[in-house]
Amino acid sequence: MKKIKHRKALQWVIGILALAPLFSGLVGLSGIYNPLFTTQSPPDLILDSNLRFLNAMSVVVALSFYFIMPVIEKETFAFRIICCSVFFGGVGRLISFFHLGTMPIPLLFILLVELAGPLVIMYWQQQTAAPVSE
Repeated sequence: MKKIKHRKALQWVIGILALAPLFSGLVGLSGIYNPLFTTQSPPDLILDSNLRFLNAMSVVVALSFYFIMPVIEKETFAFRIICCSVFFGGVGRLISFFHLGTMPIPLLFILLVELAGPLVIMYWQQQTAAPVSE
């Protein structure tokens, strides 16, 4: 019974803490017009901070793929979460494309990979996944 209470408490804490990145991420989809950036901080400081944070997240996504590789047929849910993070990152880039215009060719290629790649490899992983035992 004590484990269940600990698990419930942890679920509540994570649910509450997850509101911060959810909110900042949704607001952050407004790009350079993010109302959270209208502070007295120098614009370069805000841009640098966000770029470093988001690039660190990219490193974590890549490392997550590497950690799952040895057991990829067993980690369908985690694999799909990682793929969805890449896909939705591409959606954010697509919003930028429509809002600010054409981006350099390398970024267009990356955008294509971010949008199509996760869908293709999720399907591929599903074909190799271990059957779920009931």
